[in-house]
Amino acid sequence: MLKSFLARSAICFFLSSPLTHAAVLPAGSGHFLFANDAVSPGRPVSVWYYKPASLDSRVKVMIVMPGADRRGDQYRDQWIGHAEKHKLLVVVPEFADKYFSIDEYQFGNVTDPRREHWLFRTIEHLFDDLRRRDGLAVGKYYLFGHSAGAQFVHRFMLFMPTSRVDIAFAANAGAYSMPVYASSPASAFPMRLDPALVSEQQRDAVFARRLVVMLGEEDIDPESEGLPRSPEAMEQGKNRYERGQAFFRLAQRQAAARRVPFRWKLLSVPRVGHSNAEMSDAAVRYLFE
Repeated sequence: MLKSFLARSAICFFLSSPLTHAAVLPAGSGHFLFANDAVSPGRPVSVWYYKPASLDSRVKVMIVMPGADRRGDQYRDQWIGHAEKHKLLVVVPEFADKYFSIDEYQFGNVTDPRREHWLFRTIEHLFDDLRRRDGLAVGKYYLFGHSAGAQFVHRFMLFMPTSRVDIAFAANAGAYSMPVYASSPASAFPMRLDPALVSEQQRDAVFARRLVVMLGEEDIDPESEGLPRSPEAMEQGKNRYERGQAFFRLAQRQAAARRVPFRWKLLSVPRVGHSNAEMSDAAVRYLFE
């Protein structure tokens, strides 16, 4: 309890004096506020990070999207061992629920007609900020999300086809924007695509991106907390594992029918349920081992 209290007290102290955009990130665990007024004026994003001391300008950047609880510090802490072993700069943007609703977070605020206010754009802006701070030479980044974070990640790929993501990991999402177009208003976004938001050409381009759909083979509880249960979500499957399979297979069929390249991967993780830590471990093994 004392250790937890001291840790949170240190965080509060850090928050009282956030880093500016120009400040180099100190090594170790840290936090800063990212005021991205171009996307969300007056609503800063908390950014939790871990930076190994031995990094150079060619460092690999891993941006991690937290789940529905949006505890960026906990997600950051689960990546520290991986950051040290593989020399990663791990960055966790926390879209706090006091500023951003669950729909805004999971769906990227794409229903806002002002595309410059889509939350997905924050990730690209944050990457530019990181590059400026530390003079990074890297031109791409990895993107990982678990549960609600995976909802963010797979939609990010659909809506941001020219982003600088190298490989994206969507792990154990509760529901998906299926890569087909709605046949009626009742079956529209977010469970299917809206042609006004994602054109066929844009969708086809996304099939050629490197998206890894990660599924824990034990994430099969139909009563799991946080699992969307709308009729449209239930059409995708009874549980997260079934829904992820359906999402990937439909994308695969669509790409074949359109005769366009398909580079997505389906990564089924045995003996793992709805666990961010274990899915993070599997993502690291996919990348480096």
